[in-house]
Amino acid sequence: MSIEAQAMVGADYMECGIDLHDWETNQPPPPYLLVEKMSCSEAVRKYCNDDEVKANEEKVKAKMREWARAVAAMNRTGSYPNKWMQK
Repeated sequence: MSIEAQAMVGADYMECGIDLHDWETNQPPPPYLLVEKMSCSEAVRKYCNDDEVKANEEKVKAKMREWARAVAAMNRTGSYPNKWMQK
């Protein structure tokens, strides 16, 4: 039985004869916990559709432009848009 399963049932590691120091140093992590080493661009190519990425980039750019215009307008007029003041 794994140490995780024993922990879930509330078993005492001392009573089960588990030496945590030996277990931690001798057991490699399970494969599902290992991270694939890849660059950001490789990850995007592997997990994202190029069209989706481009569409999302355009949405982000549009939101940033909207934000920049609102900030510039606030600086010129000294007033804040109502949508930012609502909670």
